[in-house]
Amino acid sequence: MINSSYAGLDSGHYPIRSAEGTGGAYFMLDSTGQKYVSVFKPIDEEPMAVNNPRGLPLSLDGEGLKKGTRVGQGALREVAAYILDHPISGHRSLFGDEKGFAGVAPTIMAKCLHKGFNHPGDLTAKIGSLQMFVENNGSCEDMGPGAFPVKEVHKITVLDMRLANADRHAGNILISKEKENDQAVLIPIDHGYCLPTSFEDCTFEWLYWPQARQPYSPETIDYIKSLDAEEDIALLKFHGWDLPLECARTLRISTMLLKKGVDRGMTPYAIGSLMCRESLNNDSVIEGIVQEALDSVLPGTSEVTFMDAVSYIMDQHLDEIANSVS
Repeated sequence: MINSSYAGLDSGHYPIRSAEGTGGAYFMLDSTGQKYVSVFKPIDEEPMAVNNPRGLPLSLDGEGLKKGTRVGQGALREVAAYILDHPISGHRSLFGDEKGFAGVAPTIMAKCLHKGFNHPGDLTAKIGSLQMFVENNGSCEDMGPGAFPVKEVHKITVLDMRLANADRHAGNILISKEKENDQAVLIPIDHGYCLPTSFEDCTFEWLYWPQARQPYSPETIDYIKSLDAEEDIALLKFHGWDLPLECARTLRISTMLLKKGVDRGMTPYAIGSLMCRESLNNDSVIEGIVQEALDSVLPGTSEVTFMDAVSYIMDQHLDEIANSVS
């Protein structure tokens, strides 16, 4: 991916800016100029960043378009989504290329200098996320969700709930068709608003798809049970991102909710609904659980003690839900 992207630039092929999205995203061509090989998203062209090419206003306080995110950190989150999309066999080896459970395309941090990017001032090298381009037949916006395989939808629900995705919509799920059987494969992209500091803007469009009301398969349940938030936090640190406390807390709580939910036989819809607001001004169930836990502990309480409080209160809420439907 890196070598092919470089070869394309070296052959004189300019990056092609995507016509869609709110930030600067560039398709990188191979040496022939006939094939996309990667997508580069510079951090200084993110929504509300200083060199954003879409005309969005500059963030005055550093907060991103979504609550709990920071301008200029989208690339880190894009890479984190790939790192944490573990293969079903376990953690990916350092230089391994095993496909992750949800199918997030390989994504790395990269530095690139080219006049084809947005440079209102001097020509400078850009740092951003570089993601392998995946051949596709469009996005889920282009067709109704009824034809999507349950397994394909479920793999994305797991990813989004784990990472508390604040920006999952049909336009950032690509569709690819398997050549052997013409089966639709869903490919999640655009993870710059994952791992926010709060659950305020969690958005999962798949909540309204029929597959979300189907139970998880035994294979998916086993995968969810294998997840470990502490290992994930350590893995991100190993790769260079020491998660801020609030983001690490989000990952711990969302992973806990997902695991407790499947232990109780809850569907993706039932779990995901607890993470999303029904209206802008009403807190979600998970926000209420977090606030209740914060109110129950003393200032300066350790993170372990706080998470114990979250676990206890979450169990109460989930048991109430189970009793109300039984």
